[in-house]
Amino acid sequence: MEDPVSSVNPKYFYRFTLCLFLVYKAVCIVALGFQFTDSDQTVMWQAAMDMARGDFHNLFWYGQTYSSNLESLLTVPLLWLKVPAYMALPIVSGLLSLLPVVLFADIAVRNGRYAGAVLVLLFSLAFPVEYWQTTMLSRGFIQGIACVSLGIYILHRTRVSIMFSLSGLLIAGGIWQNPNAVFLLCILPLMAHRFRPLSRISIALSGALAATLMWFALRALAVRHMEYVIHPEPSMDWELQYFLQHAGNLKSMLSHTFYTGIYGIIFLAFFIWLIPKKKYSFFSLSLLLMLFLVVIGFNKTGDYSDNIFYSPGRFFLAVPYALLFLLSFNEKNIHKISSKILITWFFGIAGYMFVLHTNIGFMCREYAPVFVEKIKELKKNCHEIKKAASDNNIQLVLMGDHYMQETITCGCAGFDDDFPVALRLKYERRGWLWSEYGKQIPGKVIFLDSHLPEDSIRNTFSLEKVNVRGNGYVLKTGNLNNREIMQRLFPADHFH
Repeated sequence: MEDPVSSVNPKYFYRFTLCLFLVYKAVCIVALGFQFTDSDQTVMWQAAMDMARGDFHNLFWYGQTYSSNLESLLTVPLLWLKVPAYMALPIVSGLLSLLPVVLFADIAVRNGRYAGAVLVLLFSLAFPVEYWQTTMLSRGFIQGIACVSLGIYILHRTRVSIMFSLSGLLIAGGIWQNPNAVFLLCILPLMAHRFRPLSRISIALSGALAATLMWFALRALAVRHMEYVIHPEPSMDWELQYFLQHAGNLKSMLSHTFYTGIYGIIFLAFFIWLIPKKKYSFFSLSLLLMLFLVVIGFNKTGDYSDNIFYSPGRFFLAVPYALLFLLSFNEKNIHKISSKILITWFFGIAGYMFVLHTNIGFMCREYAPVFVEKIKELKKNCHEIKKAASDNNIQLVLMGDHYMQETITCGCAGFDDDFPVALRLKYERRGWLWSEYGKQIPGKVIFLDSHLPEDSIRNTFSLEKVNVRGNGYVLKTGNLNNREIMQRLFPADHFH
C-alpha cells in the first residue's frame, strides 16, 4: 500500500530516509571501528594523543613525508572530551566518509530535487560491503576525498566569488593529502555554469596555488628530519606493461569497490538509467573512465592484497562518490512510488549485511603488511605488558621482530596513559624517541620478540620470561644504554 505521507510530501520522505541513513551508518561505525584496529590506525592514535598534549612533530603521517595527519588532528577535540582514542578516531573517519554523501544529497535538496537526494542516500548503500568498510577505516584513505567534496559543495553553493578561493584550496589540498581524490575532478564539468564570470576560475586557481605552496612548505619542514622517515614516497611509474597487467586483473582490482560480471553490468545499466540524459553527465562519465584507465597504468595501483586493510579499493574510493554526485541531478519522482516500510527494510538488510561481513576472518582474507587486531584482545595484551612492567619496576619496552609492532608501541598508550615507553628496533615511526631514550641506561627492560631464539638472548643477557602474548622477557642489561642493548641483540641488523 502506498504511503500517503511520503507520496504527498517529498521533503518529509527525504528527511525520513536521511535519518535512517545516519542511524545505519552509526551502527556501521560501532560494528567496524569500535571492534577492530590495525598497526596503521594505532599510529594515528599516537599522533592524535600527541597533538592533544600540544606535542606537534609534523602534520604528515609519522615516518613519512606524504599523507597528512588530518584525521588525527580532527580527533583532538574528542580526546579533550575524554573519548578514548580507539573510539574517537573511528568516529572522525566515519563522519568524513559520510560527508560527501550528505553534501551531495543536500545539493539535490537545495535545487528542489528530493528524488535525487533520496537516490544519493540509497544508491550509496548499493556498493559492495567492502567499499564502505574501506572508506570508514581510519587509514588516511578518506580525508582527501572529504576535503575535495567540501570544496565542490562550496563551489556549487556559494554566490560570493571570493569563496571560490576557499573551494580551490580545499580541492587542491585534498588531492595533495591523498591523490585517490583526483577522480572527483571529473564531476567539475557539471558545474561549468558556476564559473561565470570567468574570473572565478582564476580565483579558484589562486586557492589551489595557496594549498600547493602550503603543502610543499610543510613537506620542506618534514624532510629536515629525514632520519625520522622510514617510508619514503612511493615511486609513481607509468608503463604500458603495468597497464596491461592490471587491466587483465580488473576483477581483483575492483573487488572492494564495484560489482563485476553480470552484477556489474546490471548495476551500471541501472545507474545510467537513473542519471539525467544530458551531455555534461556523459562527459563526466567519459572523464571518469579515461582517468581510471590512466591510473591503472601506475605501478603503485598493483600494490594491494585481498586484506581489507590493504585493499585495492583504496585507489578508487572517490569513483563511487563521483557517481553519487551525478545522481544528485536526478529529477525522477520516485517518492510517489516509495514506501517508508520498503525503505526501512532496505536499510535493515544493508545493515545486516554490513555487520555480517564485519568480522576479522572476512576482512583479513589474505596477509598484508598491516597487522590487524581485535580491540578487546589488544587491550588485554597491553594490560599484561603493563602489569609485567609494573611488577618488575620497568619503564621501557623494547621490541624486536614481534608481530604486534605498532599495535603495542603506539596502541597501548590509547588504553593507559601510564603505559611504559615502547620502541621498535627497526621502522620506528617516532624516531625522535630514539633521540631521547637511545642513550639512557635502563638497567633492565622488557623485551618482546616473536622469532629470536631464547638461547640466543640468554647468551647475551640474564633473563626471565614474562607472561605476555608472544615471547616476552625481562632482561638485566647492566650499564648498556638502549641503543647498545638492541645492537647486542641484533648485531647484523640496521639500527634505526
